[in-house]
Amino acid sequence: MIELAGVSRTFRTRSGDVEALRAIDLSAAPGEFLAVIGRSGCGKSTLLRLVAGLLRPSAGRVAIGGAPVTGPRPDVALMFQRPALLPWRSVLANVLLPLEIRGRVREPDRDRARAQLDAVGLAGFHRRLPHELSGGMQQRVALCRALIQRPSVLLMDEPFSALDALTREELAGQLQEVHMELRPTTIFVTHSIQEAVLLADRVAVLSNRPGRVQRVITVDIPRPRSFGHNAHLTDVAAHVAELTDLLHTHEPSPV
Repeated sequence: MIELAGVSRTFRTRSGDVEALRAIDLSAAPGEFLAVIGRSGCGKSTLLRLVAGLLRPSAGRVAIGGAPVTGPRPDVALMFQRPALLPWRSVLANVLLPLEIRGRVREPDRDRARAQLDAVGLAGFHRRLPHELSGGMQQRVALCRALIQRPSVLLMDEPFSALDALTREELAGQLQEVHMELRPTTIFVTHSIQEAVLLADRVAVLSNRPGRVQRVITVDIPRPRSFGHNAHLTDVAAHVAELTDLLHTHEPSPV
């Protein structure tokens, strides 16, 4: 579904060229949840923007469904660290915004938006304005807005990073449930090893800049997953330990 083949990206700055990514070979199958982790500055967000069509690769090829990515696509939804809700629109109106931009909002769309909001714990908040919501509630709205188009691809750039630990865990659990139901092909960029193990089918570990695929780990743990007491707690801990070791391994600087 998503393929990056030999993808590199270099940014030109006044002080010289900055190579963000080098020779990335990575793919995500239809319906797969792929997490991407790595240290700050390794090119995780750049990779996501290449898939979204917001950036062009300096070398290599990015494709979705076999078609080269040349710009933003209506079947690809992108969720950022901040919810970026329009402050003058209600919760429901914010969720429906992508459909308004495309020129169609029907009553079944409104019903679906209400159902999505209810499913993430926002029943009774449809008419509220963003400033009346907590940060975690705003991110729930942003998630519903990303999903209202029924995207085939969902790209998420550290969407829970600004939230407290308990809210992050709650939202990660809800995202897991949403993905199990809707099955969009998902790339989820995160600093959190725990989030990656909780959510992903596979985890791609990027090296220090320029980012290269250091290793891809398969997380073969049955869903739903949690960090509470359950039959798979040992497996979860083993994957967390493996990824922690990888991130603490210092590779030699590339030439």
